Amino acid sequence: MSRPVAGLACRIRVPVRQYEAVAVLMRDTRHVIRLLHRDAGLSIDVEEFDTFETAEDYGDRLASFLNLPAMMMAGAPGTGAARKPAASRRRRGLPVRGRRPRFLMRRRPGGDGATEKVEGREIIARN
Repeated sequence: MSRPVAGLACRIRVPVRQYEAVAVLMRDTRHVIRLLHRDAGLSIDVEEFDTFETAEDYGDRLASFLNLPAMMMAGAPGTGAARKPAASRRRRGLPVRGRRPRFLMRRRPGGDGATEKVEGREIIARN
């Protein structure tokens, strides 16, 4: 898929398994088949049809071919099935300890910083 990102033409390869559903968008005069992605910028309009029956049939066949659920949506992009926003990582109920990697858990904070001074003479080996 080609998308402009900050004015630059970029090509992105997105596996089909990352798409969530095949939707039929009903507009005033046209009916659009769209592959829905979690990120709205990666959703793709596949085909446009004049009649609803043709669009619905094509959407159902595409959904069964891609093994994705079929959906009906009305109106402009962004409307339709309301999605619950993803919970932030900090509020998922995991304590900070549960989010940290194992090697960071083993580290202990430093002490008070007081060290013993070593007294003595330096010995240097020479030929």
